[in-house]
Amino acid sequence: MASDILSIILAAGQGTRMKSDKIKVLHKVGGKPMFQHVVDSVTDFSSNIIIVVGHQGDLVRETFPDREGIKFVVQKEQLGTGHAVQQAEGYIREHRGTVLILYGDTPLLKKETIKSLVSGHQEKKAACTVLTALMENPAGYGRIIRNSNEDIERIVEEKDAGIDEKAINEINSGVCCFESSFLLEALQNLDNNNAQGEYYLTDAISYLSNKGEKVIPFLIDDSREIIGINDRINLAKAEKIIRVRINLKHMENGVTIIDPDQTYIDSEVEIGRDTIIYPFTYIEGKTRIGNNCTIYPHSRIVDAEIGDFANIYDHSIIMESSLSDNTNIGPFAYIRPGCRVAPNAKIGDFVELKNAEIGKGTKVPHLSYVGDASIGEGTNIGAGTIFANYDGKEKHRSIVGDNVFIGSNTTIVSPVKIGNEGKTGAGSVVTKDISEGTTVVGVPARVFKKKEG
Repeated sequence: MASDILSIILAAGQGTRMKSDKIKVLHKVGGKPMFQHVVDSVTDFSSNIIIVVGHQGDLVRETFPDREGIKFVVQKEQLGTGHAVQQAEGYIREHRGTVLILYGDTPLLKKETIKSLVSGHQEKKAACTVLTALMENPAGYGRIIRNSNEDIERIVEEKDAGIDEKAINEINSGVCCFESSFLLEALQNLDNNNAQGEYYLTDAISYLSNKGEKVIPFLIDDSREIIGINDRINLAKAEKIIRVRINLKHMENGVTIIDPDQTYIDSEVEIGRDTIIYPFTYIEGKTRIGNNCTIYPHSRIVDAEIGDFANIYDHSIIMESSLSDNTNIGPFAYIRPGCRVAPNAKIGDFVELKNAEIGKGTKVPHLSYVGDASIGEGTNIGAGTIFANYDGKEKHRSIVGDNVFIGSNTTIVSPVKIGNEGKTGAGSVVTKDISEGTTVVGVPARVFKKKEG
């Protein structure tokens, strides 16, 4: 397949049937906006991608703030699909070769299908190639009318179709390829002489066919790929299909998913081999999980980095944080954004971390809150320990050294520093720094014993 492909993605419509304040293409499928799936499906072979935006165009732009090769044009008035493509006419004029036209609300269209469409178009030297599908119930779709050569003679919209034409079950997906010179000519000859007063891309196809140019169908095997999302019902259908694909991909790559129907993994998640995922788990965003991990039921992991041989026990939440190799988390742990947990550390049941650094081999076994703190290596944080990091106006950070022992139910009033091998007695309230090797007890904590020598 030639690499000089200009891709135009139509994403200007509001999508009123979604009943939403947000435009249709920004609704997520598999963890990312539906139109982003379409963009990602062509980036491997299309160096120039034009996205036609309209309603909430700034929000669409924000999805790709610095992505090379993506440009935007604005369709100020939504006057039909042909009119939308006309907004990219300047780019089409500069391009010599194949132009691929896609829709931002068809996130199920596979990369392999699009590549095959483009390759078939180029191999047969067609002026236009239309992606078609066979549907048991084609109601609502334009019908493909073939001529004696099995090429496309015309496309008849549902509202204009006669009884015989409505019986045809080969439908127009809307996705198509043009050679740029033919597309330019067809766009320049579009009119809006119809009940809606709009310019239709299907009229460009009919124009070329009427001129005797080669307009051919490309029939796909799975009609589900071209499902357009117009409402929340279709959104749910697409979500189910794409999550099945995601789970199959991970299982094919060596991940054990015990019950794929009850496991929810976003499309950009990466998981290493021999990792086991239990049911009712949600793995979201750009999470990366290493090899030989076990993720137990009812856990939620969002935009996190997890090393090898980690165990995430039941009902744990991990948000925008990194966990190193051989860490044990939970059950019922809550790791909030900004945390870093070093190898062989344990964050136990009903422990909450926020913007915290936990050193190698350190244990925070249960019933503790560690907020805005750095804890060194080999330290033990006793049950019920609280880092009181907020004074009512500002957050403060505490630093705990290596091999420290914090007694149960200690309150550490930040900001304080606790030196290496320091200790606190159970129930202590620490308001001042503790020097290396010193033991403190009481409320407020006072020196009980200092390191000899």
